[in-house]
Amino acid sequence: MPKFLRLFCFVLVLSGLGSQAAVPFAHETSDLKTDPSVRFGTLPNGLRYAVMPNREPRGRASMRLFVNVGSLQENEDQRGLAHFLEHMAFNGSTHYPAGTLVEFFQRMGMSFGGDTNASTNFDHTVYLLELPKSDEPTLAEGLRVFSDYANGLLLPAAEIDKERGVILSEKRVRDSVGFRTFVAQFDFTLGNTRFPKRIPIGATEVIEKAPRERFVDFWNTWYRPDRMAVIIVGDVDPSAVEKMIMTTFSDMKPRAPAQPDPDLGKITAFTGVRAHFHPEPEAPATSVSISSLTPYANEADTAAKRVRDLPRSIALSILNRRFSVLAKKENAPFVSAFASVSDDFRFVRDASVNVECKPDQWSAALALGEQELRRALEHGFQAGELKEVVANFTNSLEQAVKTAPTRRSPGLADGIAQSLLDHEVFTTPSEDLKLYKPALDKVTPADCVAALREAFGRTSGRFVMVTGNVKIPGDAAAVITAGYEKSRTTPVAAPSEENLAAWGYADFGPPGKVERREQAADLGITLVTFANGVRLNLKKTDFEAGRIRIGARVGNGTMTEPRDKRGLAALSGAIFNAGGLGKHSADDLRRLLAGKNVRSSFGTGEDAFTFGGGTTQDDLLLQFQLLAAQLTDPGYRPEALRQAQKSIEQLYLSFEHTANGPLSTEVPNLLASGDPRFGLPAQEVLMARTLEEIKTWLTPQLTRGALEVAAVGDLDVEATIEAAAKTIGALPKRDAKPKLDELRKVSVPATPFTKEYTIASEIPKGTVQIFWPTTDSLDIRRTRRMALLSEVLNDRMRLKVRQELGGTYSPNANSSPSDVYPGYGFMNAGIDVDPPMAAKITDVVLSIANDLAQTGVTEDELERARQPVLTRTRESVRNNGYWLGSVLLRAQEKPEVLDWARTRIADLESITAAELSALAKTYLSTDRAFRVTVLPLVTPAAASPSPKSDPPLSLPAPASAR
Repeated sequence: MPKFLRLFCFVLVLSGLGSQAAVPFAHETSDLKTDPSVRFGTLPNGLRYAVMPNREPRGRASMRLFVNVGSLQENEDQRGLAHFLEHMAFNGSTHYPAGTLVEFFQRMGMSFGGDTNASTNFDHTVYLLELPKSDEPTLAEGLRVFSDYANGLLLPAAEIDKERGVILSEKRVRDSVGFRTFVAQFDFTLGNTRFPKRIPIGATEVIEKAPRERFVDFWNTWYRPDRMAVIIVGDVDPSAVEKMIMTTFSDMKPRAPAQPDPDLGKITAFTGVRAHFHPEPEAPATSVSISSLTPYANEADTAAKRVRDLPRSIALSILNRRFSVLAKKENAPFVSAFASVSDDFRFVRDASVNVECKPDQWSAALALGEQELRRALEHGFQAGELKEVVANFTNSLEQAVKTAPTRRSPGLADGIAQSLLDHEVFTTPSEDLKLYKPALDKVTPADCVAALREAFGRTSGRFVMVTGNVKIPGDAAAVITAGYEKSRTTPVAAPSEENLAAWGYADFGPPGKVERREQAADLGITLVTFANGVRLNLKKTDFEAGRIRIGARVGNGTMTEPRDKRGLAALSGAIFNAGGLGKHSADDLRRLLAGKNVRSSFGTGEDAFTFGGGTTQDDLLLQFQLLAAQLTDPGYRPEALRQAQKSIEQLYLSFEHTANGPLSTEVPNLLASGDPRFGLPAQEVLMARTLEEIKTWLTPQLTRGALEVAAVGDLDVEATIEAAAKTIGALPKRDAKPKLDELRKVSVPATPFTKEYTIASEIPKGTVQIFWPTTDSLDIRRTRRMALLSEVLNDRMRLKVRQELGGTYSPNANSSPSDVYPGYGFMNAGIDVDPPMAAKITDVVLSIANDLAQTGVTEDELERARQPVLTRTRESVRNNGYWLGSVLLRAQEKPEVLDWARTRIADLESITAAELSALAKTYLSTDRAFRVTVLPLVTPAAASPSPKSDPPLSLPAPASAR
């Protein structure tokens, strides 16, 4: 069972129509201590609640309504109605007429899909609200919305009929190779249970035809107070919120007699091997899985149970570490592998090894997975492996304690929900450390192998499954079984001991001297320039206790990619971190940095190469040493190239069967008039790039290019400057940032084009993409207004294409102005469509945009677009990610970003509908639009039937405005 299926679940006891016996919270029957700041309670009608005061983000509150109802409760003629019902909560209730709730949320400052959302799984439904304020009126409004979800749905037949198209669109969007493989795997491993027959998206015939009465019956039967929990976390007074919950929900009563939960079936025990082959020719790779399924052991959450499970988690970490090392070996017969043990749905324990490979390597990959698992089961683990993982576990626990004061409410709300649904105690990080630290100090390799043996059960049978783009002739199951049995006869030896070298990058010469130091006092920013030309920008904040974020921009980025070496930038980004350092491989670094708070990422920006990292005050110097080492001595190891090329092969195989192919290769290149720096090249071109080419291109930029470094968070300014002086400040002299005016020239084609692409796919879904050329982001006021205009366009598409036509699930519009290439930028609309409707949807979207150009933006549209953006903008003021990425990283190269930070809110508040209307008139007329359609080569009628159901997913959150 895939890891993403580890879902929330809780069991409630049902009885008659009246009030139900209170379900005890897990901490009431456990020796574990719950977080004392959470106020738990149960109303007389059985509804449970949890309220937790929390200050981040300031002045906001996160709300969750969990209902112990999912697709498992559906009758055969209700398949899909649990999920459909979740949609209907937005389409008419006691206090919110149909078609008004989303707009109501927007006026409050909440985005649809981001701050208001819902999702349905096998065993529960969750409704989410991220309130823009935590004052009493806003909280009361949120509770009234939840009350309507729970007890006030109207379920008008006309709205049900309108929503059918949206559900079918969602079903189409979710249809994929990965989903079809998931359905096959579920049917193979859990075929004797209810799960494969109740995938949440449901059956097409039910979605299309189920009458209103069936919805009402499901809602009345299962939406009961004793199956619900209300969770509120935020900047609130818990006593006041508790009273509001009581007032809102105490009068709620069951609307129908209680029903027992359906029988889910049983996990059938067997010995030996059961093999299955599921071909998916459109898959980008082949996957092999080895699984042992056993019934879930319904144990109470206690200290003893948690400590007992700890060695198993350590064992899995060590085993996955071994897979990572092996994947880098020359001629490794697989791309990646991982082992996991999960308790799913409080029904089944799934212990699995999953291996991904090329199609001609499936047999060798199967043998590798079987033998590495057996190697661990037979020979156990080494002391050095255990030490590394224990150091990381311990550090994670300690850091959780230090960062606890500034945890954010959405994560805490989800954490409380998970503890309720899994019937586990919601403990504090300090209690976790107190429990686990002594156990970690005592755990042995023998403990870990014993736990792994218990999880994989020496006597239990194995499900072995091969899926993906592979052909196995003849009796595939017999061939797979024979391959597995042959592997089992191969002896395995204990792995060899690993030697660990000392950290090799502690000395970069005499510390650099500070040449200039300035303050942007109103923003709390310190700007430092060292004598070698390195710039350092700092901001101390209290937004994330115990955490420091680090970033760097160096050189001139991908715009300098040689025209005769297309793909160099893409390959550089793929291999840099995997290559490690000159003195240490990536695996060496993992071992050396175990237990340390140091991390690093490398990126290829258009006008600079970027590094990102995160650390603490204790490990700050080490983080800067790592950055300096990456700038001066990257590894460029062959194993990094091998891994990247395997990933490239998979990527381009996926391009043959998905819209990402033309949208990642040809279209960006065409929109830039054929500039070779835009869009990925042909696969053979990218595969021809070499490590030497990458090294030749990057070395002068990393060693001499202009370097600007930023740090933000719980830092000491003077100590940070000192650490920087010993590392990046001690490097050789940096060059000044060149203007490179010629390289910044990019043009949009003079005449808009219409492009139609076909992909070889039996999955009946297409994509429509429309691009209106705009301009760059050099004028920040215009950029903000264009972003807001894209929100208006997006909302009009939601109303027309999604709600009225049912033509797509999640239309998306965005503004993408360039801050590197003057005059270059686009407004883009992207819509996943039913292929026969592609032309119609294209015309509708063009009409929507053209109407904006002709008649402009209304005041109400402006406010509904502006308020959610203002909510995000105000919150970002206390967000280290915003300060690092949008301000500090370029604060000296581009000092105007400081003024941008000062003016954001006031400028957003000043935007008028007339300004947006003028921009729409300038840019969004139909005659300026570039049109791209990507459709499957086979017609839907000729394609194989789409799957009956789909895994649960939520609406995507919109991108934050700049």
